[in-house]
Amino acid sequence: MGMTRKSMPDKYLLIIDLCSLTLSFLLTAWIRFGTITNEWFSIRLYGEAYSAVTLIYIAVYFFYDTSSRLFKRGFLDELFAVIKMNGLLAALFFAVVFIFQGGSHYSRLFFAMFFIINIFADYLARQYFKLILLGFYKKSNLSYKIMVMTSSDQAGKIIARMNSENNWEYEIRYLTIIDKSMIGERIGNIEVKADLGNMFDVAKKEVIDGVFIHIPGDWLTDINLEQIILEFQSMGIIVDLSINTFGLKIHEKVIRQMSGYHVMTFSSRLYSEGQLMLKRLMDIIGGLIGCIITLLLTIFIAPAIKLESPGPVFFSQIRIGKNGRRFKIYKFRSMYPNADKRQAELMAQNEMNGFMFKMKDDPRVTKVGRFLRKTSLDEFPQFFNVLKGDMSLVGTRPPTEDEFIRYENRHKRRLAFKSGVTGLWQVSGRSDITDFEEVVKLDLDYIDNWSFKLDFKILLKTIGVVILGKGAR
Repeated sequence: MGMTRKSMPDKYLLIIDLCSLTLSFLLTAWIRFGTITNEWFSIRLYGEAYSAVTLIYIAVYFFYDTSSRLFKRGFLDELFAVIKMNGLLAALFFAVVFIFQGGSHYSRLFFAMFFIINIFADYLARQYFKLILLGFYKKSNLSYKIMVMTSSDQAGKIIARMNSENNWEYEIRYLTIIDKSMIGERIGNIEVKADLGNMFDVAKKEVIDGVFIHIPGDWLTDINLEQIILEFQSMGIIVDLSINTFGLKIHEKVIRQMSGYHVMTFSSRLYSEGQLMLKRLMDIIGGLIGCIITLLLTIFIAPAIKLESPGPVFFSQIRIGKNGRRFKIYKFRSMYPNADKRQAELMAQNEMNGFMFKMKDDPRVTKVGRFLRKTSLDEFPQFFNVLKGDMSLVGTRPPTEDEFIRYENRHKRRLAFKSGVTGLWQVSGRSDITDFEEVVKLDLDYIDNWSFKLDFKILLKTIGVVILGKGAR
């Protein structure tokens, strides 16, 4: 799954600036009037002033375009940018006050203090914002992970250029060098893990959301570029190509800029960032509700689990999420302790064709566990995964590490979407499905046809499936 990516500062820096503006207004009121209670703020005069300052700042923000070079500015440059923004804000505000002849009604000292305080508050807020994005977000599982595919003589230049751009939104995971074998070496502190011979096998196992391809012109006749793009697309990996792509008959592409390179982006399907943000919002709301229900269920389920067998109430296991990200999934424990170690001796009774394990009357499942599985109550702790961002309410089934290792390249595309508590597979038969390829087909159908309407339908069907216990074991 792909999406067109816009800069986060364009969306969130304005919110941070407005929060700083509001706090500065409140702090100034406290210093000037000795209170920040409703007595002063509800006064129509200062309420109108606050509204005017806010609206003018929004206009100044978009006119001045302070976000586009946010990560290229040093400490002093950022201070000057904030001073310019607030100076322009002050000039426009006083011009509006003069036009409406309201100057005699306001305290000049109040607004002088306000603009000075806001300069320091906004400056500090912006520095922390950059620190969080560059120091935390970029290295977290939430950031966009890329592989750079290029020649040995270009790799160093590309890495240096990307680092000079201070891009917060992605992390270079590794390099693929096309002109010679350099596996195990490092260029610009980035490890070379692949060449033309093994790049798809490595990409299948690594955590990467996208591939950045920068190939010198003299190599274009030596490789099948179109086939390479199509293979990565089949794995659900977004491809950003920084060379002339005229003549490639590949759909779902957009032209954008990446670290100063003009690239054409290819994906099996492109989603807008707005769509994905709304989906995340739905996950947060649903996750909060689900976590509250889980805490209430724990009061009754925990004693039942403990009475039947010793061991923890909750079961956790490493699963493979979006584009190969590892995360720890949580469930109510439905098996006896050390059940994972006994799976090898039960493989002969596996009822699934392919890279999954399913077994009717699994001897590792406790009596309480059978009830939890039949009613799907064991799945409720996954709402904590949803709230953390590891999973979504609706998505694809997260495989275990053992299953993932045996995947073919094409199977990885089912991980292009975030894993879900429920999904098209779960409402289409669940354990009644005995062919892994059918699970893959259902997951890919969901990815290729995703919409909010489809998510809503699956959530409604899930309620019915859980109540009826259809396909559950």
